Amino acid sequence: MTPPPLPSQPDSLAMRMNDFPAGFSPMLVKELRQGMRTNLFTVAFILLQTVMILSLLAGLSDPGSSEVDGFFWFFIVVILLVVQPLRGFNALSAEYQLNTMDLIQLTKLNGWRITLGKWTALNAQTLLFLTGVLPYLVMRYFLGNVNFVIDLAALGMLGLGSALASAITIGCSVFRFFILRGIILIGFGVGFIGLFFGLQETLFRSGLSGSSDIWQLGLIAISLVYGCFFFLSFGASRIAPLSENHSTRKRLVALAFTLIALGLSLAGIEVKTVIFVSAVILGLAAIDALTEPVPIYSRVLAPFRRNALTRFAAVFLAPGWISGIGFFFLCAAIWAVALHSDNFFADPSPGVSGRFLRIGTFAADQGRVILFLSMINLLIFPLIIIHLFFGKQTSGNFTFALYAFIQCVLLFLTMMIMTLARAMSRFEELIFTLAPLPSVLIFASEPGKADEFIFLVLALATTFLSVTIPLLRHRTAFRQFQYHLKNA
Repeated sequence: MTPPPLPSQPDSLAMRMNDFPAGFSPMLVKELRQGMRTNLFTVAFILLQTVMILSLLAGLSDPGSSEVDGFFWFFIVVILLVVQPLRGFNALSAEYQLNTMDLIQLTKLNGWRITLGKWTALNAQTLLFLTGVLPYLVMRYFLGNVNFVIDLAALGMLGLGSALASAITIGCSVFRFFILRGIILIGFGVGFIGLFFGLQETLFRSGLSGSSDIWQLGLIAISLVYGCFFFLSFGASRIAPLSENHSTRKRLVALAFTLIALGLSLAGIEVKTVIFVSAVILGLAAIDALTEPVPIYSRVLAPFRRNALTRFAAVFLAPGWISGIGFFFLCAAIWAVALHSDNFFADPSPGVSGRFLRIGTFAADQGRVILFLSMINLLIFPLIIIHLFFGKQTSGNFTFALYAFIQCVLLFLTMMIMTLARAMSRFEELIFTLAPLPSVLIFASEPGKADEFIFLVLALATTFLSVTIPLLRHRTAFRQFQYHLKNA
């Protein structure tokens, strides 16, 4: 039975319901319509156009002036990296405050579509700012002393940076504590502005002269794209029910982006830069995996019961912090291979050939082994405190907020311990031994510091305790995880 055709009257209700927004996500349409009607968007857009006109007039009076360039880019940076991302500060928490999140979840929208719709709406407005700036870039080119390609690349990077900053604010807006969101956003904001000015001083000022600079710019773009995906998935997994599996996709995407980043080292990019980017990607993914709750629904693990290969993959890719420990060691192994490609574990002693550790030269290399173990233990060490003292409170809940608080406390303790060690340099080794925090052992592995075999034992013991204490503390959940993985 075929449905009757739509009426041809332009004012009919059926025609109005079939307009162009019907093909988009309802969340996108709602957020875009509401966002473009706000006074903040209107004032920011008019202010940006006014500043662009003033900068052009200033450029006519003094072409090629660095002060005019700084005036031109300052307001673009402020609007794209500060004003626009801050509009997503309460994107998800406001839905809980207004008691509308339950109504949204009653629809067919899952957690990913909700966060993606809010992020897309915010970046659609950012795209209007970018297109509004393009004519002024062309006019600046005709005024002289301006490289249009460099300006266009800088504007594109600002657009990607704004997209990532918006993803961070939206993803972190799931936290209901205003102070926690503020601290996280201040930290990321300082990092963003520093990254842009760093690119301005290194890549953009040199004019992207070589192919390695272009590949390095591509590496940064890849990192920004992954950051957008990670923080959107971060927020989506927090508002979604535990019956939805967001973990497998997040971990697979992290591994894929890591391999792409490591592959770009073959294009002439400095290996240390590639290693740093891969460490950030793997570190974010590992922290997220270690702070996930154990799935309480058997259907979440159903796709991993198909055969022996999928059950083995569940050790690294299944939801929950239990498999997150396996994913953490997988990330550590990948990063160790990347460090080995940069001769991190090479024998520094003269007159000895070879790049791998050997028994005869182990004393010369154990400092680097301690450094590597301490760096990866920075990520997993808070599990001891979380599952030893807050096991009942965090059962079935995400523990990222508690994880971040513990890391801040450990950072404060490290600063105090290092100050004490510098003041009492005679007892430096004893202080490092009595306070075997991973951040402290990093300083112990530095050249000229304590280089004792006991610090290697402490680093290995820290790794062992960070794994065994959570598993023993929640051995019932671990057995249930294994049971649901093997049985329907």
